[in-house]
Formats: sequence, C-alpha cells, structure tokens
Amino acid sequence: MSSASVGGRTVGQVGRRYRRRAVARMASAAGALCAGVLAVLSGCASLVGTHDVDISESQLGVLMARQFPMERKVMEVIDLNITNPVLTLIPQSNRVATELDVTAVDRVFGSTALGHVRLDYGLRFQPSDHTIRMTEVRVRDLTLSSGSSNLHGTAQRIGGLVAENALENLVLYRMKPAQADEMDRLNLVASPITVTPLGLHMSVSPRQG
Repeated sequence: MSSASVGGRTVGQVGRRYRRRAVARMASAAGALCAGVLAVLSGCASLVGTHDVDISESQLGVLMARQFPMERKVMEVIDLNITNPVLTLIPQSNRVATELDVTAVDRVFGSTALGHVRLDYGLRFQPSDHTIRMTEVRVRDLTLSSGSSNLHGTAQRIGGLVAENALENLVLYRMKPAQADEMDRLNLVASPITVTPLGLHMSVSPRQG
C-alpha cells in the first residue's frame, strides 16, 4: 500500500508519530497524578495535619477519556455508543459539565440516530474502595438527529440511561493498592471534593477520635 509524502515523510509516519505523542501526553498526566497522591500519603507518615491533593483540569480530562468509548443498551432494543467527552469545570456550583456524542442503533428496525448529550455532575471520594466517582448526574440537554421516529421517542429513556445507569457512580480514578494501603495504615480520611477554576481539590488528614 502506498503512502502520501509530506516534506519527505509519509502521512502514515506522521500519523503514527502523532498518536505516540498523544499517548505519551496522557500517560504523563496520569503518572503525575499518581505520583502526587503517593507523595501526599508518604508525607503524612511523618507530618501530622492536613495535606492537599489537587487534580488539574487536564488530568481530569485524561481520567475521563479513559472511560470511553462506552457501550450501553436501552431495554435490550437500542444499542448506544457514547464517545468524545469534553469537560468544563463549574466551580460556582461545585460540579463538572461534560458533553458527549451518542450513536443510537435500533436493533429491531436497523435505523441509526446520531445525538449529543450535555450533562453535569458532582464528584466524591469513596473510602471503601479508594475511588473518585461521579455522583448526582443530571442530563441538561439531549438531541438526536438522522433517526427514525422510534428512536426519537426514546430520547428521554436514553437520557435516563446515560445519567442513571451509564455514568452515575462511574469510577474516574482508583488509587493504586500501595496508595490505598498507606492511607488505611495511617488512618487517613479524605475531605469532600471541591471543584475549583483549575481542577479538583481534596484534602487528606488523620481521622479524628
């Protein structure tokens, strides 16, 4: 198979190099997050008091992107493919907004609808499994186009599925076992997560009493 040449390099070579760089950037952001959490927990071993854990907007975007594409079903009839999350921080309401593309396929009639959903949610730390999860997901807008009336009639059910079944309690981050063990060993507790203009903020401190 032939490849077009651009400036002495083939398009295929350029594409592969771009993908490698994109993967490297995602790995770097996620690695920085893990290193930051581990540093905070290690510091708590020798320092008594509260310590801050901050997750930047770009790191949150990497964590979210890892969950997609996502496939779900509506009443065993509609197949959904949910892709392309785009985040926006809403610090004034302590929530995060996300826009997603949705493809809905009617398995009975074989028709397809393309859609877009806009939602927002809070984030919480789950102590039992040391995860950060989405909570109180609310669909604010859902549009479907290029589909049959049957698919359009399921818009509300699709919205409910995305909010309640697909994304509610979705795990965005899970501590590595060593981090979780260290947190338990030091008897540390996490504060509620706060959405700031720059990302997420959470404090970790020794359990009182």
